[in-house]
Amino acid sequence: MKTLIASALIATAAFTGTAYATTSPSVDRDAQYIVPGADFSNLSTADVQFINNIVHGNGSNGEKRAQIKSILQ
Repeated sequence: MKTLIASALIATAAFTGTAYATTSPSVDRDAQYIVPGADFSNLSTADVQFINNIVHGNGSNGEKRAQIKSILQ
């Protein structure tokens, strides 16, 4: 019985880790507000993280818009 419970817990942990690993990051909604109409669909994970850092960093929305547009080009 202990072996069955241990196996079930290990399997659950393995599936949870797999699901978490395959979830890709998404662009923060604030980026869509700062750059309306922009296409964020074909970005790498690194680009998404960089854009999110820009959104939550210092600077005006105009400065953030310029930085984000430079990544999207």
